[in-house]
Order: sequence, then structure tokens, then C-alpha cells
Amino acid sequence: MKGNTGRVADINLTTGIVKTLELPEEIYRRFIGGSGLAAKVFWDRADFAAEALSPAALLILMNGPLTGIKLSGASRMNATARSPLTGGIAESSCGGFFPPMLRLAGYDGLVISGRAENPSYLLIDEGRVTIKDAGGLWGKGILACTADLQKTYGKKSTSLVIGPAGENLIPFACILNESHHAFGRCGMGAVMGSKNLKALVVTSSTGDLSVANPERIKTLIKELTPRIKDYLISQVLHDFGTSGNLEGHMYEGDVPVRNWTSNFDEEMAGALTGSTLSEKYLVKTATCAYCAVACKRVVKIDEGPFAIEEGPGPEYETVAAFGSLQGTSDLAAVCKAGRVCNDLGLDTISAGATIAWAMEAYEKGHLTDDATDGIPLTWGDMDTVVNRILPMIASRSGKLGTLLSMGSAAAARIVGSHSLDYTAQSKGLEAPMHDPRGGHGHAVAYAVSPRGACHVQSAMHFMETGACNYPEIGFEFDLEALTHEKKAETMVLAAAIGSIENSACLCQFADRSLTLPEIVELINAAAGYGYDVATMMEAGLRVFHLKRCINYRFGFVADDDDLTPRMKEPARDGDTAGIEIRFDEMKNRFYELMGFDPVKGIAFRKKLESLNLTEEADRIWSRTL
Repeated sequence: MKGNTGRVADINLTTGIVKTLELPEEIYRRFIGGSGLAAKVFWDRADFAAEALSPAALLILMNGPLTGIKLSGASRMNATARSPLTGGIAESSCGGFFPPMLRLAGYDGLVISGRAENPSYLLIDEGRVTIKDAGGLWGKGILACTADLQKTYGKKSTSLVIGPAGENLIPFACILNESHHAFGRCGMGAVMGSKNLKALVVTSSTGDLSVANPERIKTLIKELTPRIKDYLISQVLHDFGTSGNLEGHMYEGDVPVRNWTSNFDEEMAGALTGSTLSEKYLVKTATCAYCAVACKRVVKIDEGPFAIEEGPGPEYETVAAFGSLQGTSDLAAVCKAGRVCNDLGLDTISAGATIAWAMEAYEKGHLTDDATDGIPLTWGDMDTVVNRILPMIASRSGKLGTLLSMGSAAAARIVGSHSLDYTAQSKGLEAPMHDPRGGHGHAVAYAVSPRGACHVQSAMHFMETGACNYPEIGFEFDLEALTHEKKAETMVLAAAIGSIENSACLCQFADRSLTLPEIVELINAAAGYGYDVATMMEAGLRVFHLKRCINYRFGFVADDDDLTPRMKEPARDGDTAGIEIRFDEMKNRFYELMGFDPVKGIAFRKKLESLNLTEEADRIWSRTL
């Protein structure tokens, strides 16, 4: 086998037994790797009756066939589990340095089950996995724990670490690599915490990356690297980070403000955008392995109430979630909030969205002083957010911390008074900081995404904004953002492309300048799959449909492919004010094009069989679940 090692570590923390799964090459070819391969392993091995945080639940980390080749964007991996936040399939993606190091250590991935008797971590060294005692690390923040592990195993080691939020099973806890690169969404940190697993460490490895066609890989890397580096999007990302176009997005109606009550604020647009961050607080850029784009920010704030030492800076999602969404233009406060979330191990999207919902609920009188422990929840009060609310959430302390630690949807169901209507989530997963009222294709993308509201499960965000063009599959037209036209048709293609990217483990920033034939060439040269564009797109659709089948087994149906009333109401101001999102038309057309049952929300048997998902179709449609 080339491009992949064919080896996946099967780790039972209850028994302490570590085995090796050797998966057939045909499974890799059908499901690509990464997200797709993890979904297939989950389908085959998961106990679907197991709660997300039970010892029987699985946590799967999986590389793709491109992970580790020295090309910008090819340093990512996927995490898959059952989400403690949504109850459905959980997926998250992370770049950094851990993925290629794991590949060089001899593994495509890890399947982790059981629960260690005592706090533990996994040490992966030259093809061997051992379980180590983490008693001295438990309770530490991610920054300190990461530093301790690097001191123990050397600067060439790399780690995945959870913080106090993961230890306390907060359902939107995250996992961080080097305190900077995050498996952010769906509560992966809580899944690790439920297994008494504090960290995973890979030491320096001397393994080789075996590929099907080494010379072609070298040629492709040489040809594609300059184009990726010089691409306009890459230049903006390098110079100003992922928030580089926040100001432009604000004027397009794309950035939610004050819990989605607005999507335009001129002051916030200039104060929060990436050029302002670079001008005021940037120390240097940082990067994932092998990447020439270097979009990561390293920041320092020397004085004031939100002073922080040099370290990881905020991404776009964090800037919006703790900036505009909270009703503040204080960029120093945003940087401090992001740093606190990183150390505690909290997903900044879910944390920021849940706090913003609570601020509106307090303003409306739906949350009383008794429910907030007497803490007033006021728009823009970032001292309270940073120094009181975030630590309370991570520790589940007080009435307020306990309530908000559940996430916005669960908290709103407890509060009642129609407060669920002004959450911004789908399937229980808080929406990212791109407002579908500024780009209507986002609405259908969020609703049908298997993991819940998500803009990276598909390529819709980039296709709708004109960041990419794929004439080889018929996508060579400009989309009008504020209409439903062609959005369902685009979403079919976007679902396949997003699945390919997340399964091959290509960064969706770095590969925007690549054509689909070039991605085919990369995968074939690395793994020898023998794809053409059509068979690669079919594999992407196969992965998407499989995840929908997994969610169906967890009880999700067509009615769950929806957005909250707040997200579907017309914008109140800016250029997008008053324009209706024709959501039902887009969803119904997408269902028709995908061959979905309008009640079950999964493809009919014939469609699944056409995608070589016959066994999956048998389980779903013969009702032998």
C-alpha cells in the first residue's frame, strides 16, 4: 500500500490492550481517507447505542492519503466520534504538526475506546503506542500541559492536549495541537476527557513517507507550491490572517452582530478586521507543517486589562464570536478571550455563541439575576466574559456556568420563553460566523451538513463567494449571493468537494487555487487510487451519504435539516435588509437532486447502491438497525 500505511492503532483504554487494524486498500480507495475512512470505521465498529461520553464510545483520529507530503495544506487530519453536544456524528479537522508526525510514526490513524482507570496519555514512538500516567498533568491548562510534554519529550515531539473543559466533560470542549491548532467543534475534548485521556504525544520520528509515484509527487509539489503561495487568497491570509477580510465580509452582510440581531456595524468592521490585528498586536506569523501560506497569528498585548504574553492569536471565527457577536469592537478583549478559551480548551464558536444568546436572553428578561448568579450580562462587557463567564463554563460553576456549559440549544430549552428561536444553530451545533443572510447558499449548507451548522463540510462558502471555479464538473458560473438560484445544484457539487478535501486532508485555504484534475493527480501520485475526476467526485458523494446514514441511525431525520427562526428571518439592516431567504425551496431541490427520502433525510436504496453503499443500504432500508 502506498500513500497510506495501511495501519491503524486500535487502543482499548479499559484493558490497556493496543492492537493494529490493517484495513484493505479497497476501503481506502472507496472512502479516500481522513473524514471518509473514519466514517466507514465508525459505521463498522461503533456501538450506536452508546452515549457519546460512555466508555463504549469511539474516538477516531484519521489521516488522509496526502497528509505529510511537503505541500501547503497537506498537514491535516480528521477526528470522528459521537458528539456530546448534538448526539449525532461529530467531526472536526485540525492542522499543525501532529498529523504528519503520526504518519511518519507508522500510523494512518487511531481508534480509541474504553476508559482508563486513572488520568493517562498516549505515547506514540516509532510505531509503538503505550499508555502513560497523566496524574501530574490532569487539571492543568493546555498551555502548561503542552509545555510540560515538550520539556519531557523534546522540541521535536508534538502533542494533542485537552484542558479543564475537556476534563469536566463540557460538550463543546476542544483538543489543541501545540496550543494553537484546534479540533474545535462538536466536543472532541469532552470525548477525550470521558476516557480519562489528557493527551497524545508523538515523539520525533525517522519514518519514511511512502507514496505511489515519488517523482510525480515531487514535480507536483514544485509546480503547485508557487501558485498556492502567490494566490490572492493566500496572500491575504499570510498578511492579515483568517480575519483579513472581516471588514469586507461585514459590508456583504456576512458577519453576525449581537447574537445575529444584525449583520452590519461599520465601527466593528474596521476595528476587528485582520489588518487592524496585524497593525496593533501581531508579533509574527505561524504555520502548519510544510505550509507556505502561514496564516496563523502570534500576538502580544503589552498593557491594559487584556494584556497577554506572546502566543497564539485569534482566527476569524474567534474574532467574530467574541467581537461582533458579543457587541464589542475591543480587539484586545477578543485576543484575550481566544487565549483563555485555548487554555481552558473551549470551542470559541460554541462558547461565544452561547454567551451571546445569554446576553440577549438577559436583555429580554428570559434569564433573571437569580439564574445568572447576580452577574449582569451586558453587550460588550468583555471583562465579565473573559474573567468570570469563561472560567465558570469550563468548571461548570454556579447556576450560570452550569447552564451555559450545556451549549445554546440545551440551555435555551431549559430557559424556555421561546429563547430557542433566537439561538443560531442547526442540530444543536452553533453556527460559524458567516451569516446566511449575506449568502443564501450558506443556509442550505448549514442545514444539511451531517455534523450540524458548518461551513467547511462543503465547499459552498468558497463557491458562493467566487473563490473557486470548476468548469470540469460544470461549475463555471458566478452565483448571486442574495438569491436561492442555483444554490441547491451548487450544494450537490460542494458536498462532494468538501468531503474530498476533508478526506484527502487538504486545507480548504491552500487548495483554492488547485483544479480538480490536479487534486486527482495528487491523490493518485500519493496513493495510487486510479481516480479520474468523476470517480473522485463519486467517492466524495459516497462519504457524504455515509455520514447521513450514520446520523439516521442516531435518530436524525429530514425535519432536523433546518435552521432556527433567527437565522432565517430577513436581515434588519445593511444592504441585505429585508431580503427573504427561500430556504424551503433550496432544501427541497437539494433533496430531489441527492435522491433523499423527504421524511428520513437519507438517500433511497437505489441511490445508495449506485454509490457502492449496498451494505449500508441494507441496514437502513431493511430496518435491521
